[in-house]
Amino acid sequence: MSCNRKDNTGYDLKHLFIGAEGTLGIITKIALSCPKLPTSRQAALLQCPTFNDVRTTLSTAKEKLGEILSAFEFMDYEVVSLVQQQQQQTVLIEEEDDESDNPFFLLVETQGSNSEHDREKMEQFLECCMEDGFVVNGILAQDGKQMEEM
Repeated sequence: MSCNRKDNTGYDLKHLFIGAEGTLGIITKIALSCPKLPTSRQAALLQCPTFNDVRTTLSTAKEKLGEILSAFEFMDYEVVSLVQQQQQQTVLIEEEDDESDNPFFLLVETQGSNSEHDREKMEQFLECCMEDGFVVNGILAQDGKQMEEM
C-alpha cells in the first residue's frame, strides 16, 4: 500500500472488468443447476374458428392451468397442412376439411408433479373452452407417444 493519496501505478482490475461488462474476463469455474424433468406431462392439440378465439383460449389457459402451463403454440391452417404432407399423417385436418372452417390450431402443453391433478386441470380447461365455443375440435394426448406425434 502506498502513502500517496493518488496511486496511478496500474489499472484497477475491478473497474476494468465492470467497464468492459465482463468481456475481458475468463471463466475458470462454473456450476450448473440441472433440475429433474417433471413427472407429469399433458398435451392437447386444439382447433379454433377465429383468431379472437385463440386469444381467449390463451387467457383461459393462463387462468385455468396456471403454474402447470408450459407451452402454448399457435399454428395456422397452412402450416399444419404442410407438416401433415411432409410427415404423411393426419392429425386434425381431414381431406374434406376447408381452410375457412377452423383455420387456427393450438398446441397446449402442461408439466407438473401430480399426474391426476394435472390431468383434471387440463380436462376442466378443455371443457370450459369447448362449452364456450372457443375450441371446436381437439385431441388430448393419452400417452407420451401421442404427445410426440403432435
